[in-house]
Amino acid sequence: MKQNFEVCVAKVFKDEGGYTNDPADSGGKTNYGITQKETSIDVKTITMAQAKDIYKKKYWDAQGCDNLPNGVDYTVFDYGVNSGVGRSSKVYKQFKALEPVKAIVAINNERQTFLNNLAVRRPKDQKFLKGWTARVSRVKAFSLQLAGKKPDVATGPAAGAAAGLGLWATLQHYITAHPYMSVAIAAGAAVGIWALVHWIRNRA
Repeated sequence: MKQNFEVCVAKVFKDEGGYTNDPADSGGKTNYGITQKETSIDVKTITMAQAKDIYKKKYWDAQGCDNLPNGVDYTVFDYGVNSGVGRSSKVYKQFKALEPVKAIVAINNERQTFLNNLAVRRPKDQKFLKGWTARVSRVKAFSLQLAGKKPDVATGPAAGAAAGLGLWATLQHYITAHPYMSVAIAAGAAVGIWALVHWIRNRA
Protein backbone atom coordinates (compact mmCIF):
# COMPACT_ATOMS: atom_id res chain seq x y z
CA MET A 1 0.00 0.00 0.00
CA LYS A 2 1.36 3.42 -0.94
CA GLN A 3 2.15 5.92 1.79
CA ASN A 4 1.90 9.55 0.63
CA PHE A 5 0.78 10.94 3.97
CA GLU A 6 4.15 12.31 5.08
CA VAL A 7 4.77 14.37 1.96
CA CYS A 8 1.15 15.56 1.83
CA VAL A 9 0.94 16.60 5.48
CA ALA A 10 4.21 18.51 5.05
CA LYS A 11 2.49 20.54 2.33
CA VAL A 12 -0.48 21.17 4.63
CA PHE A 13 1.79 22.37 7.45
CA LYS A 14 3.52 24.76 5.05
CA ASP A 15 0.19 26.22 3.93
CA GLU A 16 -1.39 26.40 7.39
CA GLY A 17 1.54 27.96 9.25
CA GLY A 18 1.66 28.49 13.01
CA TYR A 19 -0.62 29.97 15.64
CA THR A 20 -3.28 32.46 14.56
CA ASN A 21 -6.39 33.96 16.14
CA ASP A 22 -7.86 36.22 13.46
CA PRO A 23 -11.30 37.54 14.56
CA ALA A 24 -12.39 37.40 10.91
CA ASP A 25 -11.48 33.72 10.60
CA SER A 26 -14.46 31.46 11.31
CA GLY A 27 -12.07 28.80 12.62
CA GLY A 28 -11.04 30.92 15.60
CA LYS A 29 -7.80 29.99 17.37
CA THR A 30 -5.69 27.82 15.09
CA ASN A 31 -2.23 26.27 15.21
CA TYR A 32 -0.71 24.21 12.38
CA GLY A 33 -4.20 24.45 10.88
CA ILE A 34 -5.79 22.65 13.84
CA THR A 35 -8.69 24.54 15.43
CA GLN A 36 -9.48 24.47 19.13
CA LYS A 37 -12.77 22.63 18.57
CA GLU A 38 -10.85 19.69 17.07
CA THR A 39 -8.81 18.89 20.18
CA SER A 40 -8.82 19.07 23.96
CA ILE A 41 -5.20 20.27 23.83
CA ASP A 42 -4.68 24.01 24.00
CA VAL A 43 -3.90 24.76 20.33
CA LYS A 44 -1.52 27.48 21.40
CA THR A 45 0.77 24.80 22.86
CA ILE A 46 0.02 21.91 20.51
CA THR A 47 3.09 20.28 18.96
CA MET A 48 3.56 19.48 15.28
CA ALA A 49 3.58 15.77 16.15
CA GLN A 50 0.20 16.11 17.89
CA ALA A 51 -1.19 18.08 14.97
CA LYS A 52 0.10 15.44 12.54
CA ASP A 53 -1.66 12.73 14.51
CA ILE A 54 -4.94 14.64 14.24
CA TYR A 55 -4.48 15.11 10.51
CA LYS A 56 -3.77 11.40 10.06
CA LYS A 57 -6.81 10.17 11.96
CA LYS A 58 -9.42 12.85 11.26
CA TYR A 59 -8.57 13.78 7.69
CA TRP A 60 -6.30 11.27 5.93
CA ASP A 61 -7.64 8.01 7.37
CA ALA A 62 -11.20 9.31 7.65
CA GLN A 63 -11.26 9.79 3.87
CA GLY A 64 -9.42 6.57 3.05
CA CYS A 65 -6.64 8.50 1.34
CA ASP A 66 -4.25 5.51 1.37
CA ASN A 67 -6.64 3.83 -1.04
CA LEU A 68 -7.01 6.78 -3.42
CA PRO A 69 -4.87 7.22 -6.57
CA ASN A 70 -1.66 9.21 -6.27
CA GLY A 71 -2.46 12.91 -6.44
CA VAL A 72 -6.17 12.41 -5.84
CA ASP A 73 -5.23 11.55 -2.24
CA TYR A 74 -3.56 14.93 -1.67
CA THR A 75 -6.34 16.85 -3.43
CA VAL A 76 -9.04 15.22 -1.28
CA PHE A 77 -6.95 15.44 1.91
CA ASP A 78 -6.21 19.16 1.57
CA TYR A 79 -9.79 19.96 0.57
CA GLY A 80 -10.97 18.19 3.74
CA VAL A 81 -8.51 20.12 5.90
CA ASN A 82 -9.62 23.42 4.42
CA SER A 83 -13.38 22.90 4.10
CA GLY A 84 -14.27 19.82 6.13
CA VAL A 85 -14.20 16.11 5.27
CA GLY A 86 -17.95 16.06 4.73
CA ARG A 87 -17.65 18.38 1.77
CA SER A 88 -14.43 16.96 0.33
CA SER A 89 -15.75 13.39 0.49
CA LYS A 90 -19.00 14.42 -1.18
CA VAL A 91 -17.17 16.18 -4.01
CA TYR A 92 -14.78 13.26 -4.49
CA LYS A 93 -17.74 10.92 -5.00
CA GLN A 94 -18.93 13.15 -7.86
CA PHE A 95 -15.69 12.67 -9.76
CA LYS A 96 -14.21 9.36 -8.57
CA ALA A 97 -15.18 7.60 -11.82
CA LEU A 98 -12.78 9.85 -13.75
CA GLU A 99 -9.20 8.83 -14.36
CA PRO A 100 -6.86 10.42 -11.77
CA VAL A 101 -5.62 13.45 -13.71
CA LYS A 102 -9.13 14.47 -14.76
CA ALA A 103 -10.43 13.85 -11.23
CA ILE A 104 -7.71 16.09 -9.76
CA VAL A 105 -8.55 18.92 -12.14
CA ALA A 106 -12.31 18.55 -11.64
CA ILE A 107 -12.15 18.45 -7.82
CA ASN A 108 -9.84 21.46 -7.59
CA ASN A 109 -11.96 23.42 -10.06
CA GLU A 110 -15.05 22.68 -7.98
CA ARG A 111 -13.18 23.70 -4.85
CA GLN A 112 -12.23 27.03 -6.40
CA THR A 113 -15.83 27.68 -7.43
CA PHE A 114 -17.01 26.84 -3.92
CA LEU A 115 -14.50 29.26 -2.38
CA ASN A 116 -15.43 32.01 -4.84
CA ASN A 117 -19.09 31.63 -3.89
CA LEU A 118 -18.20 31.50 -0.20
CA ALA A 119 -16.42 34.84 -0.43
CA VAL A 120 -19.52 36.33 -2.06
CA ARG A 121 -21.89 34.96 0.59
CA ARG A 122 -19.62 35.92 3.49
CA PRO A 123 -18.00 39.31 2.77
CA LYS A 124 -15.74 38.97 5.82
CA ASP A 125 -14.01 36.07 4.04
CA GLN A 126 -13.19 38.06 0.92
CA LYS A 127 -9.79 39.03 2.29
CA PHE A 128 -8.86 35.33 2.40
CA LEU A 129 -9.87 34.55 -1.21
CA LYS A 130 -6.53 35.44 -2.77
CA GLY A 131 -4.72 33.10 -0.38
CA TRP A 132 -7.30 30.34 -0.87
CA THR A 133 -6.97 30.63 -4.64
CA ALA A 134 -3.17 30.39 -4.47
CA ARG A 135 -3.46 27.33 -2.26
CA VAL A 136 -5.85 25.55 -4.63
CA SER A 137 -3.44 26.26 -7.46
CA ARG A 138 -0.55 24.76 -5.50
CA VAL A 139 -2.59 21.72 -4.50
CA LYS A 140 -3.65 21.07 -8.08
CA ALA A 141 -0.09 21.42 -9.39
CA PHE A 142 1.46 19.09 -6.80
CA SER A 143 -1.38 16.60 -7.11
CA LEU A 144 -0.78 16.37 -10.85
CA GLN A 145 2.91 15.90 -10.13
CA LEU A 146 2.10 13.01 -7.77
CA ALA A 147 -0.14 11.55 -10.47
CA GLY A 148 2.84 11.52 -12.82
CA LYS A 149 1.56 14.13 -15.27
CA LYS A 150 4.35 16.04 -16.97
CA PRO A 151 3.90 19.79 -17.63
CA ASP A 152 2.37 20.49 -21.03
CA VAL A 153 5.04 21.60 -23.50
CA ALA A 154 4.10 22.51 -27.06
CA THR A 155 6.22 20.78 -29.70
CA GLY A 156 6.25 20.39 -33.48
CA PRO A 157 3.59 22.30 -35.45
CA ALA A 158 1.88 23.45 -32.26
CA ALA A 159 5.11 25.00 -31.00
CA GLY A 160 5.72 26.62 -34.37
CA ALA A 161 2.23 28.09 -34.44
CA ALA A 162 2.62 29.42 -30.89
CA ALA A 163 5.97 30.97 -31.76
CA GLY A 164 4.48 32.54 -34.90
CA LEU A 165 1.58 34.02 -32.94
CA GLY A 166 4.01 35.37 -30.38
CA LEU A 167 6.13 37.02 -33.09
CA TRP A 168 3.04 38.51 -34.73
CA ALA A 169 1.84 39.90 -31.39
CA THR A 170 5.26 41.51 -30.89
CA LEU A 171 5.17 43.05 -34.38
CA GLN A 172 1.67 44.37 -33.76
CA HIS A 173 2.86 46.00 -30.55
CA TYR A 174 5.67 47.81 -32.31
CA ILE A 175 3.47 48.81 -35.25
CA THR A 176 0.91 50.28 -32.85
CA ALA A 177 3.51 52.08 -30.78
CA HIS A 178 5.56 53.20 -33.79
CA PRO A 179 3.41 53.56 -36.96
CA TYR A 180 6.47 54.10 -39.15
CA MET A 181 7.50 50.52 -38.33
CA SER A 182 4.74 49.21 -40.64
CA VAL A 183 6.52 50.80 -43.62
CA ALA A 184 9.84 49.24 -42.63
CA ILE A 185 8.25 45.83 -42.07
CA ALA A 186 6.43 45.97 -45.42
CA ALA A 187 9.67 46.93 -47.20
CA GLY A 188 11.55 44.14 -45.46
CA ALA A 189 8.88 41.63 -46.42
CA ALA A 190 9.00 42.72 -50.07
CA VAL A 191 12.79 42.35 -50.18
CA GLY A 192 12.53 38.95 -48.54
CA ILE A 193 9.94 37.71 -51.03
CA TRP A 194 12.00 39.01 -53.97
CA ALA A 195 15.09 37.21 -52.62
CA LEU A 196 13.15 33.96 -52.19
CA VAL A 197 11.73 34.11 -55.74
CA HIS A 198 15.21 34.89 -57.12
CA TRP A 199 16.70 31.93 -55.24
CA ILE A 200 14.00 29.55 -56.51
CA ARG A 201 14.50 30.69 -60.13
CA ASN A 202 18.24 30.18 -59.90
CA ARG A 203 17.73 26.61 -58.64
CA ALA A 204 15.25 25.74 -61.39
